[in-house]
Amino acid sequence: MNGRKLALFVSLIAGSGPVWVEDCRASAFSIAELGARAAGMGTAFTSIADDGSALFYNPAGIAFLPGTQMQMDNLVVVGLFRFFPSSTPPGTTVPANGYSQSVRPHFIPVASMYATKQFSDKITFGFGVFTPFGLSANSTNFNDGDPKGTKFVGRFAGTRARLESFWFQPTVAYRINESSSLAIGVALVHTHLFIETSLLNPLDDALTFGREAAKTVFPGVETELAARSIARLLPEGRSRIAGTSKSPGFNVGYLYKHKGSKTNFGLMFRSAVTNHLKGKASFAFGKDYPLEKFVGTDLLDKAFPRQDIKGSFTTPATYAFGVSNSAFFNTTISVDFRVLDFKRFASVPLNFSITEATNPDARTPAEQRLTFDFRNSYFFAVGAERKLAERTGMMGMLTKDMVVRAGYNFDYSPVPDKSVGALFPDASRNSISFGATKKRGNKEFTLFYELMNFQDRTTNVAANAKIFTNGDYRNTAHLAGAGLRFILGEPKK
Repeated sequence: MNGRKLALFVSLIAGSGPVWVEDCRASAFSIAELGARAAGMGTAFTSIADDGSALFYNPAGIAFLPGTQMQMDNLVVVGLFRFFPSSTPPGTTVPANGYSQSVRPHFIPVASMYATKQFSDKITFGFGVFTPFGLSANSTNFNDGDPKGTKFVGRFAGTRARLESFWFQPTVAYRINESSSLAIGVALVHTHLFIETSLLNPLDDALTFGREAAKTVFPGVETELAARSIARLLPEGRSRIAGTSKSPGFNVGYLYKHKGSKTNFGLMFRSAVTNHLKGKASFAFGKDYPLEKFVGTDLLDKAFPRQDIKGSFTTPATYAFGVSNSAFFNTTISVDFRVLDFKRFASVPLNFSITEATNPDARTPAEQRLTFDFRNSYFFAVGAERKLAERTGMMGMLTKDMVVRAGYNFDYSPVPDKSVGALFPDASRNSISFGATKKRGNKEFTLFYELMNFQDRTTNVAANAKIFTNGDYRNTAHLAGAGLRFILGEPKK
């Protein structure tokens, strides 16, 4: 049996098993909590936008920031994901509490940095570095040499993934008059993607090899019966894909402040970005397997050589509207509504550089298209913040110049049932958050905490049966973060 006869058309990531999993993002793989103050208000910040994180939430807000300001925000995420499969391969042992889909490492940091400078009473310049899209996931709760019955059943839909999409965004804001402003930012978007998945699923891609090898390995045995036996005797493999891209993006915002009613209105649009990835694909297979003497020691290595790879995917555009009011009880109430057009994320093509056309032994496809068919997502948030009243004594020292806040948001998941999988246990979610800011001189220190509760989700999609991603998903995430802001210089008159 030589390489030419090997007709394995391996699915690097099954179409029904997406490659990303959420940790702290607002919808699917987008991140909303990129400002500690905004996160404490449930991210209802489009119409407030009065610190450096306005560069992310609504860049028009920086037109009202005096002097020079510098800010850094950071959050950490603890994801608690549990998967209870509805069916498993024979002989599988499922943990009593289901498979852990927890994000690893348990504490994932996400940082953002902002700087603004007021050049005149009309013009303000800002620069931000932030990650509106990102994730880290690891479902590899096994060693390659472990018995198959103890391995995670969804491993053929993916085992590890990492996505980082950094926006480097210079922004110019123009103050139209004392009540309104307009801003635009043009960004360089650097994206890094890593995907890992198991190969040679006995119920799927390994059967192709089994049918080709049936007459050689088990002569005289019915082809399908022989193919199923061969598929179970093949070594399990692993594929890893890593790539980077640099693409343009832009962000625009408008902010109006009505002083008489103490009401703000904000609009923001962040562009979609198509990422053209370039990177490497590598493959590895177990050794000393039962069929090795029939197919040779290097057949699989020749069929799946390390090679250059290209791919592309589009992160969605974001449309945001917000309104806030601070006329009552010395409290600001804010409401946001956002839409992310995830329909752009319909499929992801992966193009390989070494195929049968260029190398007779190779069996990597010219193109593997991963189908997701996401739907658009919407996000509703409401938040409130209040400056604490002046007090005397020790309590007064603690509460002086302190602002407290709270928020709630609902996020409608863009992921259809067929695209929920081991690396994408997504569901609509309800979140509550709390936060506080302490001012001291020209410095502000902010903390927040958010509890993200995913709605329980059960999937039963026929196409996913072979990769064992149907079942119950029970997920929760905890987010906590801090921000530090410095206000320098005098406002321009």
